[in-house]
Amino acid sequence: MSGRAVRETDGVRDAAPTAAESEFFGQLRAAVPEVQDWYHADDDGTPWVTASYDDVVGGSMTATWRIDFDGEELVGGRSPANLNWDDGVRARATGMSVEPPEGITVTVSSPRQAARLAADWFAEVTEGRATS
Repeated sequence: MSGRAVRETDGVRDAAPTAAESEFFGQLRAAVPEVQDWYHADDDGTPWVTASYDDVVGGSMTATWRIDFDGEELVGGRSPANLNWDDGVRARATGMSVEPPEGITVTVSSPRQAARLAADWFAEVTEGRATS
């Protein structure tokens, strides 16, 4: 995990990461060292995680890229608010583009596959900055 305190007021869930989330994020962090993790749950209790990367170019943050993983699907794009109001909001519900070239929407068969696809996507949208 990111090491931040988990409080209900953060919009972050109290429960620990699921096994699938832990595998996904461990694999993703190996490829994208500066990626951050944010654990959430839908109103019905469905757990999901957002992985985000603050894209800094020339000392200035140009974008926050985010991707949601719920064990079955990856959905992501450019955060519309650098994860300010959109933290804890599913990617599709933010109104951001989740279609290429900036976005991604894909069904996955395993956390390992999800991590590989997410790492490739972060590398692509950051022109390699996320994985260097």
